[in-house]
Amino acid sequence: MTLAPYSILFTRFSVALIIILSLILISPSAFSATSANSGNEVSIKDMLDSKEKSQHSVEPSDYSDEYNVPLDDYERGQPRSTIAGYLRAMRLGDLALATNYLDYRNLSEKTLSVGKEELARQLGVVLNRTLWIDLNSISTLKEGRKNDNLPSYRDLIGQVDYQGNNLELLLQRIPRAEDKVKIWKISNATVEKIPRLFKRYSYSPLGELLAKKLPAVDLFGVMLWQWIYFTLMMLIYYFIAKVFTWLAAFAINRIYTKVSNDSLKFIKEPVALLLAVVLARNFHDEANITIAVKAVTEGSTLLIIAWCWVCFRFIDLMKTFFSEKFIAQDKPLAIYLLRPAGTVIKIIIFSIASLNWLENIGFNASTLLAGLGIGGLAIALAAQKTVENIIGAITLYTSAPIKIGNFCRFGNSFGVVEEIGLRATRIRTLDRSVIYVANAKFIDMNIENYSEREKIAFRPKIFLAPNTPKENLDALLLAIRSMLSTTDNLGEAPLRTHFKAYTIYGLELDILAYVKTTDFDVYLDEINQLNLNILALLSEHNCKVQVMSERVVE
Repeated sequence: MTLAPYSILFTRFSVALIIILSLILISPSAFSATSANSGNEVSIKDMLDSKEKSQHSVEPSDYSDEYNVPLDDYERGQPRSTIAGYLRAMRLGDLALATNYLDYRNLSEKTLSVGKEELARQLGVVLNRTLWIDLNSISTLKEGRKNDNLPSYRDLIGQVDYQGNNLELLLQRIPRAEDKVKIWKISNATVEKIPRLFKRYSYSPLGELLAKKLPAVDLFGVMLWQWIYFTLMMLIYYFIAKVFTWLAAFAINRIYTKVSNDSLKFIKEPVALLLAVVLARNFHDEANITIAVKAVTEGSTLLIIAWCWVCFRFIDLMKTFFSEKFIAQDKPLAIYLLRPAGTVIKIIIFSIASLNWLENIGFNASTLLAGLGIGGLAIALAAQKTVENIIGAITLYTSAPIKIGNFCRFGNSFGVVEEIGLRATRIRTLDRSVIYVANAKFIDMNIENYSEREKIAFRPKIFLAPNTPKENLDALLLAIRSMLSTTDNLGEAPLRTHFKAYTIYGLELDILAYVKTTDFDVYLDEINQLNLNILALLSEHNCKVQVMSERVVE
């Protein structure tokens, strides 16, 4: 099989470059509305929980004698129900109903000229873009929250950034026009600020047009017009990404004609989607971003899908690449590992992506994992050994402590690795017998790979007679060092010749040098000559070697 190494490498490099650029472009603050939102980070789960709680917060039980809240047709007897009523009216798109929750008294002519319903709508736009209101933080008492450093007739809704200053949005307790019963409305001081705030936080002209023309229907707090708008923007960015990646693939194919079609499809399909999502997250119309939109996009659903597609297709490409490589290296058995290895990696990637997505939308992934229960635990325990052996096989191929054909010591045995299977590794011992070791057990063994040595140590054990004269020992050590340093096939360092210790076996010498070869036969020939040279020097300097029978001391 003919390979095109340069074209393959170039393709892999191009793909890696595109992915790296995508990573650099991804901003964690993408789709942020404004800096004022920094204190209003919410998730989809927060929105759903808050919506459910808000429905319970305005039930009749809240108007029990315990709270002594006055009855009102629009549920304005307490701060929380007033805000809940206004927000409900805005979700329904009923501006006429929403006007009942704003205090229009003592407003300037300029502000009144905007129109009551338009003021209510503009306030809704400002709140959508700048402030996430947690109804549980609003008081349920008819007198409002106490000890909040505000007059007794006012309650704080929240603060909105305007030209570097925090403007307070307030509720105010005022007498009802019909019977002077005290009820709560959004204060006229806040209503007076609405035109200025709307000028700063209004939608784009297209957004304003869509918001007014399309029905007030929302999903996860995102209005229908926003879903349509951002879907169209995503399609536009996808078209741009398709053009870019198609041109990149065309250029690569023109320069390197042997690039595989799978590599080109990888660039034109999953990479195109990833690039489109990156563009959409970084180049967007900020004016149409609301807190709800941000909460949905912070889930990064499309981004995670795009990354999973890129990773899965990249794994398939790597499987093809390594298949060709193993066939070229005459290692067909290794190909059997590629499919389960790829499947395991995909499952891991999918699991991580799913957990990350759940975390992004506000769920606690660790709690979900704990909820798998006894059934999942039983399955995991039943498949434990099989999974351990498969992971062990993958580990042996990825970390590569040994390779097929290596001579190694594992435990107390020696042998040549013949096969790394899915379940076990087959080793041919020095006695020509065959040992099968489970992969999970094999990777935990102390493995000494002799085939990976770049040189082989020469360390003879020499013990001299205890009565050897000092002068003879000094001369011997100098002669051995001189002999070793002038031997061509020995490394320059380390090179040691020392009188190491007094032992019960005699005077122990420490001699260490490295033979510059990995061929064991060459090594044996070299140390054979070294041992003969040392033997001659022992005789020359009258140093007697302590023989084994004399070493045994009880």
